[in-house]
Amino acid sequence: MKQFKYKIFDLDGTLLDSMDAWLNLGKDYLIKKGINPPDNLYEIISAMSMIETATYFQEAFKIDLSTDEIIKEVKKMIEDKYRYDFKLKPYVKEYLQKLENENSIMCIATATPLKLAEAALKRNGIIKYFSFIISCDEVGVGKNKPDIFYLAANKLNAKPSEIAVYEDADFALITAKEAGFYTIGVYDDYFKNARKDIELISDIYIESFKELL
Repeated sequence: MKQFKYKIFDLDGTLLDSMDAWLNLGKDYLIKKGINPPDNLYEIISAMSMIETATYFQEAFKIDLSTDEIIKEVKKMIEDKYRYDFKLKPYVKEYLQKLENENSIMCIATATPLKLAEAALKRNGIIKYFSFIISCDEVGVGKNKPDIFYLAANKLNAKPSEIAVYEDADFALITAKEAGFYTIGVYDDYFKNARKDIELISDIYIESFKELL
C-alpha cells in the first residue's frame, strides 16, 4: 500500500458498525408501534424520501400522526443509536493509533449530522485522532458529488493525489476516485452485493482494518 500523510475517513460503515440500524430503521419503528412489518418493507421504502416513507406509514399502517411527527420519532430513534449504542468496527482504534504514531493527519467526512457524529466518536474514544469533522450538510450535497472531499482536502491543505480516502460505499468511492483521491474500500455487509464493483473501484480493498496493522 502506498503511504499517505493525509487521510479522510467516512464514518458509518467504515469506522462505525452502524449500517444495519439504518437498514432496519423502518422495521424497528413499526415494531415499536406494535405493528408487524411486512417482510419486504425495506424493498418498499428504500428509494423513498423521509416524507414519502412517513406518508406510506400513515396510509398503510393507519398511524394516527402527521408526517412531521412520524419523521421526528424516526429521527429520535437513530439519534439515540449514535449517542448511546453504535460501536466501532473491529481494529479501528488500533489502526488509528498506528496512524497517529506515524504522524498521519486525519479527518472525517460524513453524511451524518455533525452533532451525532461527534457524539459517537467521543463515546467510542476516537475523536482525538481527527483534526476536524465535516458533514455533507456543510456543502449541501451528498457523496455522489466531490464537494465534501474537496472541502476536506482544502482544510487539510493537501492535493487530492496526496490523500487517501476510506469508504465503504461504492458511489462514494467512485466520486473520490474520479476526483483524484487514492481510494481504500472497506467491507461492510450493507454493500455486500456491490463488493465486486467496490473491489474494482478501490485502489486497495480491505475486509478489516486488521489487514493494515
